[in-house]
Amino acid sequence: MRIRDIMFQNGAVKRLDAINIIAFASRIGREEALANQHLELDGATAERIARLLEERGRGKPLAYITQKKEFFSEEFYVDERVLIPRPETELLVEEGLKILGEEKGERLVLDMGTGSGAIGAVIAKKTQQKVLCIDISVEALSVARYNAQRLNVTEKTKFLCSDLFSGLREAVRFDVIMANLPYVAAGEWDGLMEDVKRFEPRTALLGGKEGTEIYEKFIGQLPGRLAEGGRVLCEVGGQRQAGLIRDRLRARGFSVITRKDLSGVERVLIGKWTSSS
Repeated sequence: MRIRDIMFQNGAVKRLDAINIIAFASRIGREEALANQHLELDGATAERIARLLEERGRGKPLAYITQKKEFFSEEFYVDERVLIPRPETELLVEEGLKILGEEKGERLVLDMGTGSGAIGAVIAKKTQQKVLCIDISVEALSVARYNAQRLNVTEKTKFLCSDLFSGLREAVRFDVIMANLPYVAAGEWDGLMEDVKRFEPRTALLGGKEGTEIYEKFIGQLPGRLAEGGRVLCEVGGQRQAGLIRDRLRARGFSVITRKDLSGVERVLIGKWTSSS
């Protein structure tokens, strides 16, 4: 069967997704697949493509099928053990890079709720600072470690399985803490896209009844974990959550500013800590 035949015979799958699957299964580049649509595929490859197209037709995310996702111009390995990195999370990384670029010298960074390790690995690669990556999931940390290897930042990253700060026994204070914790409210679950609900890890999405419960627990532990003048960056799910979490941070003595994403959604809160607050 030719690549062209597969592209035009699968109405249940978008053509771009089909091309990505064909390229992945054939072990060729997407541009090469497009440029060689009359190429005859061997039987085993055609069967593998058919199976993967069927999975995509049932709603399995393309990133899980091809086991890769681009984030901040880097390619990351992903599978069902971790949440697929979102474009809006790049704003969190951008703001973190700005802060880390303000001063020279060694800074200690924490990536809380690291998942695939995308945030921590990019920060380590771009800044060459040391990053501790924490997640409650042992399986997610396996993916994060692998991605650190792929980006050649194993010497700059460490990994810890912990429920927030509970497993961090040392009295370490961080200069920058970046948090992308679960923030989907229980009442919002039914409204999520089907591929998200059916395939992505539920524990990486649900943040309790209001969607802020995990963040509230996290914020309660922050004052003892930030150095003087340290910053915490939190990704949130919009105006309502931004207001609630901003109030919690201010109640703990943080000054807070907000950053909106390209859609105008309040997406990142940046809190600054001083011991005299």
